[in-house]
Amino acid sequence: MRSPSVWMCAALFSLASGVALAHGGAGDETVTPVAEASLPATPSANAKALRVEFAPGASSKPHSHPGPVFVVVVSGEVESALDGGPVQRYQAGDAWYEAPGQLHRVTRNASQSAPATLVAWLLSDGKTPLVTPQPAQ
Repeated sequence: MRSPSVWMCAALFSLASGVALAHGGAGDETVTPVAEASLPATPSANAKALRVEFAPGASSKPHSHPGPVFVVVVSGEVESALDGGPVQRYQAGDAWYEAPGQLHRVTRNASQSAPATLVAWLLSDGKTPLVTPQPAQ
């Protein structure tokens, strides 16, 4: 009889193969990479997708996340600045990556008249709070 770990590996391999075929341009679809990052060796077994909605002119306070974060702007335009870097403007369809513990010092709706929405995928250990407030610099 095979151990549960052997069955788990086989199941994951089958799933990964199906995902690779489904998203590798095997049919008539157009596949366009929007973000890529080499992840640090951290225990990030928990993944959570969060929809973040900004009213016109709204912003979040400076913060960080314990694990890697992938963000995609769904609608509107969002301005973001990480660590001491410049403020960058992202439109619907644009994406960015945040490293674990990186200071996200600016996150705001770029418009004073239209809402903006983004989806953030946060990876974590499932126990640590996903957002840590940081002092404004």
